[in-house]
Amino acid sequence: MIYINSKLSLRPIKIEDQPILFTLMQEVYTSAYQDFWENDCSWYLDLCFSTKNLNKELSRDTSHYFFIEYNGLKAGILKYDFPFSPKQIEIPNAMKLHRLYLHEDLHGTGVAKALMDWLEKIAIEAKLDSIWLEAMEQKPQARRFYEKISYELVYSYQLEFELLKPEYRGIQVYQKKITA
Repeated sequence: MIYINSKLSLRPIKIEDQPILFTLMQEVYTSAYQDFWENDCSWYLDLCFSTKNLNKELSRDTSHYFFIEYNGLKAGILKYDFPFSPKQIEIPNAMKLHRLYLHEDLHGTGVAKALMDWLEKIAIEAKLDSIWLEAMEQKPQARRFYEKISYELVYSYQLEFELLKPEYRGIQVYQKKITA
């Protein structure tokens, strides 16, 4: 268990946690992205949070995957990988913030900022040069948050998921350079 502050902690996800992860993401992901998908987002949930995919992600030495717990309750997930560079552009010696999903009740509470600050400390300790992430173009509140904490847009592209509505396929890559 990693304690960020008195209310906020991270619990490593294990393969036996897959049913809990899947159920949590059915609530958290679906409430945020359901309208982005042609019928519902079950295809994406199955792709990302299945036992097979979780096993693959947990087997990588570069992968770090956690439940976010707030006041002792599971309230989201955080996953980061390093070293990791995007396929589309080169960002050397970097960490990818792969997943940060929070229950909507925690939006605007400072939880995401506390997690991002903690992530920067990890990147500094690992002597990384930057952190990068991908944000959906059609999620302006997420993009504003990242820009507010000094992430800069470095690249845009389109996702090729057939079940994702065409107007929601835009992805933006943001990067923050890390200084010790």
